[in-house]
Amino acid sequence: MKASWLHKNDKKDLILFCNGWGMDGNPFRSLVSIEFDVYMLYNYRDLSMPQEVGQILQRYQNIHLISWSMGVWVGQKLFSAKRELFSRTLAVNGTLCPIDDRYGIPKEIFMETLAGFGDAARYKFYRRMCREKSNFRSFLAKQPQRSLDDQQEELAALADMADCIAVDEALYRQIIIAENDWIIPSENQRRYWQGKPVSLIPGFHYLFNLWQSWDHLLSFTDPIPQQEYYTGTAL
Repeated sequence: MKASWLHKNDKKDLILFCNGWGMDGNPFRSLVSIEFDVYMLYNYRDLSMPQEVGQILQRYQNIHLISWSMGVWVGQKLFSAKRELFSRTLAVNGTLCPIDDRYGIPKEIFMETLAGFGDAARYKFYRRMCREKSNFRSFLAKQPQRSLDDQQEELAALADMADCIAVDEALYRQIIIAENDWIIPSENQRRYWQGKPVSLIPGFHYLFNLWQSWDHLLSFTDPIPQQEYYTGTAL
C-alpha cells in the first residue's frame, strides 16, 4: 500500500481518502480543499499501512473517512476496529463485497479483466467508469500515471484478498451511489446497502467532476433530500 498527500496546509481537520483500484492522485487534482488537509491511501497490493499513517492521524482534531470504489472495502478492513477515529465516514460507489455477483463487481467480469489486462482493457475500463463523453475526456486528461504491470499486480492481489463483509458490520454511516455505475453496478450497490442511509445521485462510477472541492463532497454526509433508505426486499 502507498500513501501520499493531496493537500497539506496545516489544517485542524483531515480527510483520509481510500482511493480505488488502479488509481493515484492524478484524477483528483482538480478538487481543491478549503478547510481540510487530504491524505490518500492507494495501490493495494497488500494492506500493510505505511508506518507514518498512524502518526499523521494523531495530529488532527477531526478525521473524516471518504472511500471510493474498491477503497470502500479497503477502508473497512483497515479501520473497522478503529471507527472511533472518524467524525464522519462516507462510502462512494462501493460495497463491502467488492467481487460478488449480487453485491459487487460480477466475478466473471472481474476475472476476465484480470486475465486480459492490457492497454485495450484499461482503456475500456476507464471508458465504462466515466461513460459520458465529457467526463471521459476530463478523466483521460488527468488519468493515473501508473504502469500496466503495476495495476495488474494490484488487481491480482485484490482478487486474492477480497472477501464479503456483512452490511451490519459497516463502519460507513453515509453512502453515495451513482445512478448509472457500470463498474460496480448501481443495482448491486443498492441491494447491498439495504437499510442504510443512501444518497442516490446522477452520475457514473467516476463522478468526482461533480464536485469542485473536497469540502463540497464531504457535505454529502449531511442529510439531503435525495436520501433513501433501502429496507424492502432485494432488488
